[in-house]
Amino acid sequence: MVLPAVAILVAAVVALLGIIAYRIARPGPVADPASPVHFLLPVADVQWPSREGAEVSGWWIPGVPGAPAVILAPGYGMTRGDALSLATLLREQAGYNLLVFEARGSSRERGPSTLGLGETAEMLGAVDFVLTRPEVAHDRIGIWGVDVTARAALAAARERAGVRAVAADSVFSTVSDFVAVRVTEETGSDNVLLEVGCRLVFRLLHFMVSLGEGIPPEALSDRAILLIQGDNRKALARHTAALYERIQPQKELVRLPVSRTHLMSGQELRDYDAVVVRFFILNLPRVTQP
Repeated sequence: MVLPAVAILVAAVVALLGIIAYRIARPGPVADPASPVHFLLPVADVQWPSREGAEVSGWWIPGVPGAPAVILAPGYGMTRGDALSLATLLREQAGYNLLVFEARGSSRERGPSTLGLGETAEMLGAVDFVLTRPEVAHDRIGIWGVDVTARAALAAARERAGVRAVAADSVFSTVSDFVAVRVTEETGSDNVLLEVGCRLVFRLLHFMVSLGEGIPPEALSDRAILLIQGDNRKALARHTAALYERIQPQKELVRLPVSRTHLMSGQELRDYDAVVVRFFILNLPRVTQP
């Protein structure tokens, strides 16, 4: 009598953890709210290979020949369209070349999110694609990312010397940190046992890869880093502040009422974009048309 009951209980717990892990890895595909055409931006659809061999798609928005390039990578549960207001300002005010792509989990074609595990490799692929473009100043590349893509941006900056400026919104250091945040958001409960169980399930799904590897701050000491906190994402704001304390010396921490979200609009969007544009203009020298 006892063993069947224990087996049923264990099966129920495993099923619950599996359901939660499945849901946090799939924020749900959403349609792009807009395309570059709606913003009167010139655009070309481009692709580059991922580490798994699949193709990653993006929008290439050309700027002034010889100008820096900025990679815009909306984060978890967001789409490329969520970066277009920012892209418009960066192109109009600084003439930057722009590459826009979205994180995994935002469309059925991209597959499930890995909450930061595979996103770094994809970000490196995006940087390498930018480095193939002859119209770009290869020693002046910037990246803007949110949560999983923000972490990927900082990790990619360690590997590519041409990445000189990173705007990281709601960033965290380890994948384990983000798993805990998403479990709490998904279940509405700050339950340590659920967090531990979901971390274990997530590791099993990814062949027991470590979730605790952080970002060595010393590797970013010669880059310009903007860290953005949003009052709407308090848990991630704490992780962002903790990372800020470890990065030296070219760093800036900005606290805003709202960090970047899907379908952001109004004055909050304008204020947010102004902060990011100012950062890149200050830290990526602009090039004007001869």
